[in-house]
Amino acid sequence: MSDPRISGPSGEQPPALPPAAGSSPAYPGFPQTPPAHTAPQPYAAPQPYAPPQQYAAPQQYAAPQHYAAAPARPTSGLAVAALVCGIAGVVLFWALLPMLASIAAVITGHMALAQIRRTPGLGGRGMAIAGLVMGYLMIGVLVFTIVSTIIGLVVFGAFTLPFVFAS
Repeated sequence: MSDPRISGPSGEQPPALPPAAGSSPAYPGFPQTPPAHTAPQPYAAPQPYAPPQQYAAPQQYAAPQHYAAAPARPTSGLAVAALVCGIAGVVLFWALLPMLASIAAVITGHMALAQIRRTPGLGGRGMAIAGLVMGYLMIGVLVFTIVSTIIGLVVFGAFTLPFVFAS
């Protein structure tokens, strides 16, 4: 048997062998084999840097379009008044003011809803409804308090008043 790496008598070269398994091909720009060792130089001049890379001019974009926002709907002043009176009636439940504020909240709430129904471009329907709800709620609490106080005076007062005045 003859070795395939050795050229034959006619001078022809044998076919090249494929690369060994696990070996990777050399990367472009890197030498295939390590350079031969040379004697160290006492001082080697530094290699000049490559000129800086020229970048393309930045791309110009179109100016952003600003869309106009929809104009704000005006709010009914009566709706705001209904909401404020309703909140005042809830917060100041311990004074005489909740009765007056709750009645004012109900009246201005109904007026605001009628005004908003007549004028379609007017806002504040939610505030008017919130003022109405709080006004009616506090009027209900006020009526319950007055009725229970009267019933309590009638029932318990009938048994205690004669004894208070008898002595």
